[in-house]
Amino acid sequence: MNPTKRAFAALVLFAAMVAKPLLAQEIPPNAKKYAPMPWHLVDTWWDIGKEQAFESLAVDVTISDDVPASVNLYIAPIGLGHLDKTPFYGGIQTQSDGNTRSDPKLRRIGPGLLFSMWNERKVEAIRPAMGGYFQSSGHEGDFVSARRPYQWTKGKYTYRLCRMDREVVDGEARTWVGAFVYSHGKDENIFVGALRFKGEKLLLQRKVANFVEIYGARRPVADIPKLAITFGPPVVNGVLVKGATADAVYPLGVPDVAETEVKDGGLLITLGEETAVRQKRRVKLLVEP
Repeated sequence: MNPTKRAFAALVLFAAMVAKPLLAQEIPPNAKKYAPMPWHLVDTWWDIGKEQAFESLAVDVTISDDVPASVNLYIAPIGLGHLDKTPFYGGIQTQSDGNTRSDPKLRRIGPGLLFSMWNERKVEAIRPAMGGYFQSSGHEGDFVSARRPYQWTKGKYTYRLCRMDREVVDGEARTWVGAFVYSHGKDENIFVGALRFKGEKLLLQRKVANFVEIYGARRPVADIPKLAITFGPPVVNGVLVKGATADAVYPLGVPDVAETEVKDGGLLITLGEETAVRQKRRVKLLVEP
């Protein structure tokens, strides 16, 4: 299994193991059989053409409607990326959790913003926001994450990662990368937290994903909200990537309730209507001109 697929598989398995959902409704005995939770309803993959020296990465996301707190929904403008060989991801959740240095007990923090990376366990590699939380876990691969409670609603947001300060740890260079979410509706910039990556001159690899996920205990498929989510194309180092290509991947074993189309250069994902028969699991959406 290549590193990208392994990181994505680890992400899915980890979410299944650590999610602490609200009480699930009873599932009818005749309900359709699906894979264990969590369910990636769709993964969209951008190819920016080449690896690039990293200063920043930004992705816009627009959410059409408010999402009930009873639905465990993860919207990831950065579903998976790599700085050098270190995989990372981040986004918005309806129900998040975390702990603090003073209180290691994992607790539910409600709606929140996340920034996570693999291949690390040291809490010294996490810089939470003021009043924020974090996680460090060894479930299916070493993993650290910064989390921050935030009462997000429908609207447009920009999820942005920025290279910050550097330091030397045990004689090796490290670089802090901070995550910020800008609310266009409220005109406010929220610091999610920062993580310490190995290396000094970080290279952003050419494949960057988005995803939409239902996590926690299984609920009836009818509970998946009718929702439109639009991911904008990647903006690298402040410049919109021209000629980026994009595919949509619909995983097997999950409800087929997502459809993806191109809109104004971005990817519009519509949730809520079940597809009777899906002909293709990977669909090219944007191709090279």
